[in-house]
Amino acid sequence: MSFTSGASTPLFAGPEGLWTADPEELAARLFVTVFAGQGAVPLPQKDVSEVYSTLAGLGGYSLPDVRSGNTQPLGLTVQLAQEAILTWERATVAVRLSAGAGPVSHTVTMLRFGPGILNAADPVAALKARLH
Repeated sequence: MSFTSGASTPLFAGPEGLWTADPEELAARLFVTVFAGQGAVPLPQKDVSEVYSTLAGLGGYSLPDVRSGNTQPLGLTVQLAQEAILTWERATVAVRLSAGAGPVSHTVTMLRFGPGILNAADPVAALKARLH
């Protein structure tokens, strides 16, 4: 599989394609897409909602601007994104953070092994290798 961008064919075929994808493959491709170009940033972070939007983009669809309730494909996207983030945590390449006393900010922060994954010849294979 190759990475896609813009109006080209999505990497996965809609929500169903994401749901039936190999979970490690999906997590690895999402990590590489979310943190693309962030390997040299001192503390690379992404808002969790951006991870959701990026995952939807890999499936070739977009999420509504107002995200509430258990609607589809939002529910499925949130589930799969959270599974991917757990996979990143297991591989020790990224971790969830929540901060703030008023409005709480939910982010995902790349850890020290993340830049090595991004700079590998095959980042997807490198992340999958960290899991085994």
